[in-house]
Amino acid sequence: MKFSTIAATGAMMAALFLGASAASADQLADIKAAGKIVCGLTIVQPFAFNDQATRKVVGYEVDLCQMLAADLGVTMESSVVAADVRVPELLQGRIDVLDALMSYTAERAQVIDFSNQYVSDGFYFIVQKDSPITDVEQLADKRISVAKGSLYQTAASRRFPNANVISFDDGPLAFLAMQQGKSDATVQRGAAAVGLQLRSPAGSPEIRLLEPPLVRQGSGFGVRKGEPEFLAYLNDFLGRLESSGEAQKLWDKWLGKDSEYKLERKFVVGTPLGG
Repeated sequence: MKFSTIAATGAMMAALFLGASAASADQLADIKAAGKIVCGLTIVQPFAFNDQATRKVVGYEVDLCQMLAADLGVTMESSVVAADVRVPELLQGRIDVLDALMSYTAERAQVIDFSNQYVSDGFYFIVQKDSPITDVEQLADKRISVAKGSLYQTAASRRFPNANVISFDDGPLAFLAMQQGKSDATVQRGAAAVGLQLRSPAGSPEIRLLEPPLVRQGSGFGVRKGEPEFLAYLNDFLGRLESSGEAQKLWDKWLGKDSEYKLERKFVVGTPLGG
C-alpha cells in the first residue's frame, strides 16, 4: 500500500498552540526563578542517545543544553520526545525549549520560533553499498524508509510522489529497514547515518550516501511564540559559544577530531536561520 504523507496543517498546529496553557510573558525570568530548564531531546546518535555504560542520555545536544543551563545559572532536566510530538510537547508547556535536531522550515516557523543555528547537516538518500541504485532519480518508484514526523518524510514524498514512503517510529528503525532490504533506501542526516553504520552488528551491509542531499538544513533551539527575551538570550548564547571556541570543542568531542566520526565542521554556530 502506498504511504501518503499528510503534513500537519498550520491551522491544526495553531489550535494546539491556542489550546495550550498561556505562555509566560517572560519565560526567561520564569526559568531563572524556577532554577531549572527542561530541554526536549530526540534520540539521534550522536546528538542524543542512551549510553549503555552509564544508562544516561548523552550527546552533542545534551552537552549543549547543559552548557545553556550553566550559562543561565540553573540546573538542566531533559525530556526525550519523539520527532512527531516535539512541537506539541513544547506548545503544551511540558518542556521549556526544544534541543532536538529541529530543522528550520517556514511552516514550522509559523507555529514556533527558532533560535539561530547550532548545527547544520544534509539529509541524504542512503542505500546499501552493493545496491544497483546509483542515482537519486532511480528512487522515483522505490520504497523509501523515513522517521515518522520528520522534515524529510514530507520532503521525500514531495520529491517522489510515486515512491512508497514508509514511516517508522524513529530514524534507527528506518535505517534498519534499509539494511534488512525492507526498503530500497532510507533518508537520514549524514552524521546520523555514519553513526548508525558504525554501531551496526558485524556483517551488516555497508552503506552509500547518494549525492546531492535531499535537503540541507540548519537546526536551532525551538521556543514558544511570544518570548522575545528568551529568544534573544539564546541567540546571544550561541554567538558567545562560537566566538569563545566552545562550539568547536563541542563539535570535536562528538563529531569531529576527538570522536570516531572525524567529520569536518562546515557551518558557523549562531548563523540566523530562514534567511
